[in-house]
Amino acid sequence: MTTPFKLGFDTLSEADIEPVLELLRGGDPHIIAHKFGITKEKLIKIRDDLLAQAEGKKIAKANVPLANIGRNEACPCGSGKKYKNCCLDVHAKIKRSVKAAEAKDPGDREKEQKQLIDHIEEAFGLFAAGKYADAIRRSSKLIRRYPNEDRLHDIVASSHLYTGACDQAIEICRHRLGVANVQKAFFIEHGRYRDTEVGKPALSYHYPPMTWLQKYWIALKTKDYQGLYPETENPEITALVKELQTADDPNRFPAKHSKGHELRKKALQETLDKLKGIGPEVTPYLLPLACRYSWAGLFVPEILFCCKTDLTMRSLTDISMFGYAYASGASLHHLEKLGKRAIPCIEEAFLRNKTFDPIKTGIVSVLGNIGGPAAYELLLRLLEHESAHIVNWAGAALGKFGSPEALPAMIAANERIGGEQMIDAAIQKLMGDGRI
Repeated sequence: MTTPFKLGFDTLSEADIEPVLELLRGGDPHIIAHKFGITKEKLIKIRDDLLAQAEGKKIAKANVPLANIGRNEACPCGSGKKYKNCCLDVHAKIKRSVKAAEAKDPGDREKEQKQLIDHIEEAFGLFAAGKYADAIRRSSKLIRRYPNEDRLHDIVASSHLYTGACDQAIEICRHRLGVANVQKAFFIEHGRYRDTEVGKPALSYHYPPMTWLQKYWIALKTKDYQGLYPETENPEITALVKELQTADDPNRFPAKHSKGHELRKKALQETLDKLKGIGPEVTPYLLPLACRYSWAGLFVPEILFCCKTDLTMRSLTDISMFGYAYASGASLHHLEKLGKRAIPCIEEAFLRNKTFDPIKTGIVSVLGNIGGPAAYELLLRLLEHESAHIVNWAGAALGKFGSPEALPAMIAANERIGGEQMIDAAIQKLMGDGRI
């Protein structure tokens, strides 16, 4: 039997907190629930419980009585002391703070929030236009006033990456990851971010730690891929890559979304075929494109798949951890198509860069789709992982094998992490099928 979900501040797992943070930032609950392998109902319940508990803590710590209490009457907190010797001074300070806040024009903060959003859009427009130095200057100036506005830090870090200044981007992402972890801890305790107030327009937009972890990973891989780029370029390959990059030209390809991808692929099919035909030599030319969230980068995984070398398989694993909607998904698809050949590469991924294990759930899922003894044994080992997030996905992947021998390990792992949606469902399905 598995334990019920634990929704207290002190017992929530990493997998519980991350989706709630994304939801409070305005994310779509359906997309977030799917991404983190939980139901939308559980996501909403965790959010509501957190906010309710945070409000309860706030009231318990600083409950100001509505009626006037005599100085010599018993303190309403229940301490047994006179009001003047207990909470009177604290309540007086709270009342003064409330009056001061109410005296301000409530519209001022809304106006400032709107102006901030306009400034961020302008800075992003500079970045999108390739004016990276201007984007950095504009964003950096705003950061001095809004130090925890992560969208501004994101623009600066991305601009550094696109100009080849990888070390600066790496440092920004590393630092913001640390800040995000501190903010997350504060949120768990208080039900809000340190620099926000419930019910008031926010003047900062916080990324959850998982987002900065992905951006940190992208920055590191961008630097690695720069080191692989040939000192002497092959003119034929360089010309083909430049042609592939025309996919990013909005004048040539104004269409967006799935229609835009379809039209670009059709128009560039000859270029794609030539790049695939070159073989492994094309790899170092393509990897820098994969680090950019661009149309051209979307085509990199399918070209790498055709090479089938250790480097390209490892690169597909790396790209799957970027969190890019299409390119990362395509990388996982191609790893799955590689079948058993991909398993050593996935196993290696868990032996290196352990800091980034939380963003490796996609390759855990691939193991369940590949199947076979090697994938099964690796998933059993992942049930012992310290991250509840990884254990949850490993359990779900093991459930696809339909093996009753895995049930004891799955149940023990689920008990250890406190009961998670995906592994719990896999256990219940195996038990329901009469396999024990």
